[in-house]
Amino acid sequence: MNCIFCKAVSDNSKSVEHIIPESLGNKDYVLPKGIVCDKCNNYFSNKIERPLLDLPYFVSVRHRNMIESKKGRIPIERGVIIADDGYKVNFHIDKNGRSLSFEDEQAYRYLIEHKRFTVIVLANESPPKNNPHISRFLAKVAVEALAKIGLTVEGGIQHIVENTGLDPIRNYARFGTGTKFWEYHLRPIYQEAHSFIDESSGEPYEVLHEFHLFQTQPNLWHLALAIFGFEYCIDLTAPDTDSYIQWLQENDNISPLNCPKGS
Repeated sequence: MNCIFCKAVSDNSKSVEHIIPESLGNKDYVLPKGIVCDKCNNYFSNKIERPLLDLPYFVSVRHRNMIESKKGRIPIERGVIIADDGYKVNFHIDKNGRSLSFEDEQAYRYLIEHKRFTVIVLANESPPKNNPHISRFLAKVAVEALAKIGLTVEGGIQHIVENTGLDPIRNYARFGTGTKFWEYHLRPIYQEAHSFIDESSGEPYEVLHEFHLFQTQPNLWHLALAIFGFEYCIDLTAPDTDSYIQWLQENDNISPLNCPKGS
């Protein structure tokens, strides 16, 4: 077996690969050991996913949706007390409930003295555009989503490894080479805490993430990925969004995630 990114022999790899990080609520979309070798797996975890999760938007959205990390921790949200010195406050959520902490003793003394205070918290309601960590993360997910399909076809994984047409996006994801920046399309498609209704049970549910591979034109494959109501789209074959924008214009701006599978 060979790794779908570096193409090295990966028979002895010991780690499974989460297509979407566990720290974004993913427990289900996983590739078996060896599809992504241990070296590439560790690289993505430390150099791509960790910087992504540390972006202010993802810290904030995970905090307010109480999404735990792999170690069971909910990110800390930070705010500033409205005062002359602008003391910093940290908001925590854990098994004991909600709590506050302060980064210096003067902030604590201010609280004791004034009893009441107002805190400003930056909303961070939208992910950043043109962000390299998001771009390389999407490139990684795109190749891995393709591998998820390849597992269902005899010889599918080896075909992905040998497909030189995928080399630009796989090398960009893994090594940051080939192009300075691989563009992605970003837009909201539903509210962050939107509730959907299960047709069979009538019960409401929320969607933390979902993805779909689709073609805008023959052999032009795209990944559409939704996380907390924002749709990200990346072209697997070219580092621009031209084909997707044209597809949107031709399809009344519908999200590919709402299209029938195989459309």
